Amino acid sequence: MTTTAELVHLDPATLDTGENVRLDPRLDRDFLASIEAHGVLAPVTAVRLDDGSVVLRDGQRRTQAARQLGVRTIPVYVHPDEGDESTRGSRRVIEQIVLNDHRAQLTDAERARGINQLLLDGVSPATVAKELSITKDAVAAAKVAINSDTAMSALDAGQLTLVEATCFVEFDGDDNAQADLLTVAGTNQFDHRVAQLRAEREERRRYAEAAHEYAAKGYAVLDKRPGWYDKTHIAAHNLKDSSGANLTDEAVAAMAPTHWAVWLDTAEVYLDVETGTVVDEDDIDFDTADSPDLEPDEGLRHFRTVTEGTVFEAHYFCTDLAGAAVTMPEWLARQHGVDPDTLADASDPDGADDRERAREEQADKERAERRKLIALNKLGQAAATVRREWVRDKLLSRKTAPKGSALYLAEVIVNRPDLFNDYHGQKLAPELLGLSDKESPKAAVAALPATGDGRALVILLAMVLATTEARTAKDAWRAPQESTKSYLRFLEDNGYPLSDIEHVILGTRKSGVVYRQACTTD
Repeated sequence: MTTTAELVHLDPATLDTGENVRLDPRLDRDFLASIEAHGVLAPVTAVRLDDGSVVLRDGQRRTQAARQLGVRTIPVYVHPDEGDESTRGSRRVIEQIVLNDHRAQLTDAERARGINQLLLDGVSPATVAKELSITKDAVAAAKVAINSDTAMSALDAGQLTLVEATCFVEFDGDDNAQADLLTVAGTNQFDHRVAQLRAEREERRRYAEAAHEYAAKGYAVLDKRPGWYDKTHIAAHNLKDSSGANLTDEAVAAMAPTHWAVWLDTAEVYLDVETGTVVDEDDIDFDTADSPDLEPDEGLRHFRTVTEGTVFEAHYFCTDLAGAAVTMPEWLARQHGVDPDTLADASDPDGADDRERAREEQADKERAERRKLIALNKLGQAAATVRREWVRDKLLSRKTAPKGSALYLAEVIVNRPDLFNDYHGQKLAPELLGLSDKESPKAAVAALPATGDGRALVILLAMVLATTEARTAKDAWRAPQESTKSYLRFLEDNGYPLSDIEHVILGTRKSGVVYRQACTTD
């Protein structure tokens, strides 16, 4: 048995092609024409096993083309057997991926299969990344993608990258979300759309939870709000109880739910940070928001004990007036075609029905504006998630500050010297710098060597960016501050992909257009 590699000419039909990370050799017309005209010029590589058989390692396309065209012999660089089967298989996969990258590039699905084969053979992720000259994130992504048929299909079709597939797999089972992601795959909006879809998924989960709670009590849960003209669902605020008093939500909640339906609408509220229960705004001392050491006024709670959030508020509609023992005023009865003589309340102020119609129309406009506000605020919140991760991972992980940092810092400090006193910015800075819970910017600066000017400027930049980020609320699109605009322009100049809502802040897109677009993708 030969112990060194040798170059020989063999009949391609006698070669054992073995396994290959490339599932489809993709023998296009030009490639076949070249082999027919010139033969196989570059030797394929193979291994000679103990039984004398020669197993192909690299050169599947050339070997298959030669067989198809009837080429009698091809040059083969034959290596001796190398170690055990696991070692031989690992070496085969590594060489096939590396060499194929220099030719007809593998699909990401083929790459994922090859990477996972290496991992199954016991090759460490770090070694796989080093040998294939790819990132550890790509290795981790391949491990995730291999278990998803939809992700692998999209990778085979070239619709996704391996790293994108990691997020794509999150939405297995949600065909609409995955179809949505494919429309932005390969663009700088992919991460933004992932963040938005995650938020939408969480909101659907919370809605289902709230709807289940009301349904379990016996209420009919409506999927849309009944109009003022609906005769089968009468809004509770237009009704009176048996004593003639106007109904309140509390009064309705105490009645038998079988006579009522609820429509659940989102509302922005303050929540207790520990229990998640809704907190009345009047109970919060907002003066403590920017002063964590300030004691709240008597009877009020500190701002740090609450957080902003959304809840689903129930709006009650009666489906059975008699069963609920409630009545409507005459003007509402006339509107719905009910005999006024049968009503306990026969009052009929002149023009009441017209006023109620106008009031409902105005309420509809206010609800529409509120829906727009909440929808765009959600986009703002999703953008903040992506933006902060980008600043941490792409901008502030560097040893030296990015281009334009000194000029940006000078402009900010000259115009807004108060930024360094911002409590929220000081709290956010360690997160953007990627520091652990036990580290601080102060300690990071103290640990720098005398030659650490570059990193020192990065830390200074982080302190300023953190303050501006902390002041960029989810509704910054409504009345953008110049400091926020300058911040976003600086990020964009350094490669950050602005989302649609961030373009609204900069004035390059209209909020109404972005809202309508968001509605069509929900």
